[in-house]
Amino acid sequence: MKKGILFTLGYCLFILLAVGIGIYYSTHEDKLTSQNEVKHAFNEALKAEEKRLEMKKESEDPDKWTPSPGFILTAISIGAILDIVIVIWWARHENRKRELEAGTNLTRKKRLTDSILFWWVIGLGIVRKRNDKLIVDWKYVVAYLILGLLLKVWLTKELF
Repeated sequence: MKKGILFTLGYCLFILLAVGIGIYYSTHEDKLTSQNEVKHAFNEALKAEEKRLEMKKESEDPDKWTPSPGFILTAISIGAILDIVIVIWWARHENRKRELEAGTNLTRKKRLTDSILFWWVIGLGIVRKRNDKLIVDWKYVVAYLILGLLLKVWLTKELF
């Protein structure tokens, strides 16, 4: 109880002291630098920064390579196709690993790759688990490729 009262009194004293200092400095403005001097110093610093940025822009290499939107879309398309191929290879690897483990009588720990949700998130729904085996659902592969192609055509009409 006493500590709470002491804390409250100390906090109130601190707030009153802060308010008093603020009032003191606001009434004695002539001792502080005036607002005009602060504005002038700020404007000078701003002009110096603008000059520095202009000089930096002039010194940049004009021969710098900038990829075209078509190149960017092609690179993204190749990346998406590689993502699908990697997921299919991973599923085949998991199937082989499960076939090798099936011969052993050891109880296998449940892994993250056993989850259906994992293959929906990582494998884009392309890989499905059936009869304890991972199967590639080719209708989703074709759907993703068509969707990617349509998206590319739609974006290139906007960009060119």
